[in-house]
Amino acid sequence: MKFIPQPQSVEFIGNNTLKITSISLGDNLLSRNAVNDFLSFLSLPQKEKNVFFAMDDTLDEEEYILSVNENGIHIHASSQAGQLYALQTLKQMIFQSDGDIPFVLIKDKPKYKFRGFMLDVGRYFFSVDDVKKIINRMVIHKLNVLHFHLTEDQGWRIEIKKYPRLTQYGSIRKKTNFNNKPHSGFYTQDEIKEIVDYAHSFCIKVMPEFDIPGHCRAAIACYNDLACFPRELPVADHWGVKHDVLCVGKDKTIQFVKDVLDEFFELFPDEYIHIGGDEVPKHRWDLCPNCQKRIKELGLKDSEHLQCWFMNLIKDYCKTNGKQVFMWSWDLKDAAYLDTDLGFTKCGEMETGDRPFIDTSTKAYYIDLPYGYIRLKDSADHKVFSGNCLGVEGTLWTEYVPDMKKADLMSFPRTACISQTGWYGDCSWKFIDANLDFYYSYLDKNNIKYSKIGTANPNKIKGALEALWFERRQLTWEGLANMIDDKKIEKFAKK
Repeated sequence: MKFIPQPQSVEFIGNNTLKITSISLGDNLLSRNAVNDFLSFLSLPQKEKNVFFAMDDTLDEEEYILSVNENGIHIHASSQAGQLYALQTLKQMIFQSDGDIPFVLIKDKPKYKFRGFMLDVGRYFFSVDDVKKIINRMVIHKLNVLHFHLTEDQGWRIEIKKYPRLTQYGSIRKKTNFNNKPHSGFYTQDEIKEIVDYAHSFCIKVMPEFDIPGHCRAAIACYNDLACFPRELPVADHWGVKHDVLCVGKDKTIQFVKDVLDEFFELFPDEYIHIGGDEVPKHRWDLCPNCQKRIKELGLKDSEHLQCWFMNLIKDYCKTNGKQVFMWSWDLKDAAYLDTDLGFTKCGEMETGDRPFIDTSTKAYYIDLPYGYIRLKDSADHKVFSGNCLGVEGTLWTEYVPDMKKADLMSFPRTACISQTGWYGDCSWKFIDANLDFYYSYLDKNNIKYSKIGTANPNKIKGALEALWFERRQLTWEGLANMIDDKKIEKFAKK
């Protein structure tokens, strides 16, 4: 019998089996959504109870013991989460058993407390129903944190009542690169609450991301004074890094960020929040009198240190509201000026000391990248970065992932590797290869699309061609436009 992710301990007891012709759950802590998900997956008659739950306070929150014997199926757990994960294991057992489950004793708990999946809805908007589908996919992989990337240059996706233009105008772009088709969408606060409640019903926490001080072009398009050099700007309609970022030399900008966060705190009650921090060009700050004044008043060295000051300031504000804060480590030049309680979503090898981090390796877990860049084998063989690692995260950026069909093809089977590493603590290509047929059949049963092995592990020629095709994205990054715009700002700053 095969499992993904692999339980910590599986002991088969003799050759005896328990015949399952119906299924019914005893008293439990599970949500109605979780119960319905389990029963609908099995599609068995519901008769006398044959799955029994017992509370065991000696077990960790996500830990469970699952035993199958002549008296039925028994689940010991201390929480709703433990019961839920036991059912996910049981689903895989019944799926493979053809009605005869082997007698077994499974003792299981996750290696890492944070097992995440990031969905970027800033580039392409995903409906509430699609977000729920993502959550359903997370459940069967025992992932427990939805990292919700809600704000971007190309679209603002969450209603903020104090700043209505963020969605009235900032959620709409006139085109995407060269296709001349408008794209729009945002979540009302009621819809955000619906998503959070749905995630919670499956023991999944939601970590929202308010990406600052870069990737804020949509916000700046709505409220021009947020920029160093206010002017009329559209919501970005091309991919790539934009040079107009939040002006952190203005008190009104700091207040805007805090106001937005106040509404985030109300909508997202879980302990995690992400504040972006990546890809922040310093061109505007180096020219901005307000930013330069701030640097001088604070005794900072330069604009790089100004960003560290800003990230620490916002981290402290979030922390006073009970949040563990994360930021990206992608282009960080010097972490020494960032407080050590500001966690990283860590994209590459760098020394982090005792700083908490989530492993989001660009070489293994950036699952939006084509398989020509990140083969399934790369995801499987990745070893978690050393240090104070809280867990792992699959990262689905959506510049080239416009819908659920593409999301599935890019995410699966790679999410199996993330699931295995996050739960069991280790993965390998040998393990994935040995379990891939089972895994594909299980995805089929769950109506999840995936890339077949010839696509997921391309040969060198096919992989190189795929990577070359993907590099056409450089044409959409407006590099020349940024250079021309920089010159305009430089002339304006001199005046």
